[in-house]
Amino acid sequence: MKKKCDKTIKHIKSQAEHTERQIKEEFEKLHQFLKDEEEATITALREEEEQKKQRMKEKLEEMNTHISALSHTIRYMEEMIKDNDISFLKNFKVTMERVQISQPDPRMSSGALIHVSRYLGNLPFRVWKKMLETVQHSESQQI
Repeated sequence: MKKKCDKTIKHIKSQAEHTERQIKEEFEKLHQFLKDEEEATITALREEEEQKKQRMKEKLEEMNTHISALSHTIRYMEEMIKDNDISFLKNFKVTMERVQISQPDPRMSSGALIHVSRYLGNLPFRVWKKMLETVQHSESQQI
């Protein structure tokens, strides 16, 4: 009977060690899953950041072009006024049409900023759903 108890104790210890290894392996898989999700989310955020920054740079270039053109028109008008008031008045209508170049709206366009809620809104729930899909996929493979 003592041998049977000793054998059972060894078996219990072996089971516990084996189970502990499996638990650690499963948690390592979960950790890796979470790391992968974190990397994918941060990569998407950085891509959006670059796109938004590029759009803002393009908008700044466009604004600088318009500012330059307007500055040129102002200098032209100042020269015309200095040279001859009558010439300026005769060409006033044409000059005003040049000044009335359609300028872009200086307000921020919608979607100019990072869509923060896309990344943070319900983050744990979205990750949990993906994790659930992974678990269901693994279970169906084991069956």
